[in-house]
Amino acid sequence: MTYAIAMTDKKLSHHFSKAEIFSFYDEQNREVAVYKNPVLAVSGYSGKRLLINLLKERQCHTVIVRKIGEKTLAKLLNAGFNVVQGNTRNSVELLLNNARLDTHRLTDPSQGVKKKTNCCGHH
Repeated sequence: MTYAIAMTDKKLSHHFSKAEIFSFYDEQNREVAVYKNPVLAVSGYSGKRLLINLLKERQCHTVIVRKIGEKTLAKLLNAGFNVVQGNTRNSVELLLNNARLDTHRLTDPSQGVKKKTNCCGHH
């Protein structure tokens, strides 16, 4: 089983799609691969498609995130990934242990961050 952590500055990134890198870990908490975030190199939805393809290629089972948008969360869930929410203050080891325990598992796109819209202010 492989775990992916969205990371920035050697810790869990505040936002999934804006992470600098994705680190992949095995069941013994060993880092097995590190990739630059393909979303940062490509504009639009093609970058997120590249990221999902990377997760599939690395045979990732669980993705650990802090914040993630509703649409991106939906794409991950629809692709069959387990998505677990972690805390940016936690160590990699604690993030991985909590993921194994399914602590804070995200199971519905509504648990993601809603996209900001330009509202007219008449509500």
